Amino acid sequence: MIGARTADPRPANNRVVDVAEMRALEAQAPPGVNLMQNAGQAIAAAVLRRAGSQGGKSVVVLVGPGDNGGDALIAAAHLAAAGARVTAWASRERPDDSLVTAATARGVRWRVWAGNRRPLTQDVRQARCLVDGLLGIGSSPPLRGPVADILDSLPRVTGQIRIAVDIPSGIDADTGAADASAFPAHLTLATGPLKLGALLHPAVEFAGRQIALEIGLPATTYVPLRTSRIDARTARRLLPARPLDGHKGTFGRLAIVAGSVRYRGAAALATIAALRAGAGLVTLASVEPACAATAALAPAATFVSLPASPTGQLAATATNVSDEVARPTALLLGPGLGRSDSSDALVLGLLDTLKDTPTVIDADGLNAVADRVDLFTTLGPRCILTPHPGELARLLRLASPPEGRDRLAAAKDLAVQTQATIVAKGSPTFVCTGNRVRILARPNPALAAAGSGDVLAGAIASLLAQGLPASDAATLGAWLHSRAARIAGGRDDRGVPMEQVAAAVGAAANLRQAPPRRRPWRRPRRHRRPHWRQSGAP
Repeated sequence: MIGARTADPRPANNRVVDVAEMRALEAQAPPGVNLMQNAGQAIAAAVLRRAGSQGGKSVVVLVGPGDNGGDALIAAAHLAAAGARVTAWASRERPDDSLVTAATARGVRWRVWAGNRRPLTQDVRQARCLVDGLLGIGSSPPLRGPVADILDSLPRVTGQIRIAVDIPSGIDADTGAADASAFPAHLTLATGPLKLGALLHPAVEFAGRQIALEIGLPATTYVPLRTSRIDARTARRLLPARPLDGHKGTFGRLAIVAGSVRYRGAAALATIAALRAGAGLVTLASVEPACAATAALAPAATFVSLPASPTGQLAATATNVSDEVARPTALLLGPGLGRSDSSDALVLGLLDTLKDTPTVIDADGLNAVADRVDLFTTLGPRCILTPHPGELARLLRLASPPEGRDRLAAAKDLAVQTQATIVAKGSPTFVCTGNRVRILARPNPALAAAGSGDVLAGAIASLLAQGLPASDAATLGAWLHSRAARIAGGRDDRGVPMEQVAAAVGAAANLRQAPPRRRPWRRPRRHRRPHWRQSGAP
């Protein structure tokens, strides 16, 4: 049928699992399906695609004692059969192992670590490609024994492609903990779904680019998985259509209640991002200084000037504001409002007065809500909350801002309590709705700056105004925000003006245009840190 969706030929693509979920998937393998053989063949094919038809000609494969080492050995055999010169360095002997026999029969040189660094370093220096198959998802830091010695012995080789099998050795596939000597990969080839820990800091800093490989599990085994990674494919699928006969009403009417005398720039950043994300009509309701500052940067917006309190916060009533903004299709509350009794009352009043309007609650809007836990159950699916770790702690009455997997657990808890979509800002960013989690793992220090959250809130609210469901608007907005920072920053990851990021949101939505990159990962520059060391939080 024309226009019908076909089944995803890559069901593992962008699914994310923890260790227990991966073990459960492996247990569902149909009889006769050899997951290890499939994984090894898929790894070899991926290496050949990225390192040339003969795997870069010279390949060193690091082999551990477990299943991860088995995957690497099978890959080594396939690479040797394709014409590569392959040397396998094992952390210890694998006696009576048919995989070793098969690999050596195909021409793989078999070496076992005996504590002498020189032979290993000589082989590694001559290799175009280095493949890490030492440790898998059953291990956790700290590194110890021969594996630690091997990883400490590896020299840095300019231009060499470093590939990890499933996860880099030395990281925890559940928590993201990482040993300081963990394998620094340019590319991680996940066997089956991506592993949650490899998307968390500090492990993500060692994983490089991550790709999921199909290993022969039926597509039906992936259906219950509720966690996925956000990537360009996700964004492309969610991007709303722009009909040729559309008018400004077609693309939504967004009302933004934001800004104060002190934080007038927050309102401007949110408004610019909202316009660039495609909303047809954006109205800013704020104090006059914030309206004036925004009008100078975004003259296409419309404005409602509201009275200010003696301390510079909004002093209008919810009834007056709702009358002025004229039935918006979405509402953004909070950026730069500041805290006062009048601004808090305005936020809570608008949540009640416009209770049927899809709403993004950000910044001081969240702080107002945090003081009224009794209102959590009134938010519901119409709302998107965008807390950073500190705001997440205030909303949930936590002793300190959560980090790592604890932050994910907190975001899921808040989503359950409010029935809203939660955008837990940070690196990575988690988008939680009910029992579904989407993860944006694209570390970029450029976004660790004041105003970044205002841009994100404006982009999400704009997509909400255009009719996207809350979860999809949050997901796509987070992606556009990240990509806009790459476009605006170019090769820079510091000092990128947030007004330029806001202006680049429109270009980010053009998914046919590749954003600038610092350098292809195959040829890192000598005077810059390899990209696997770069990190940051939006």
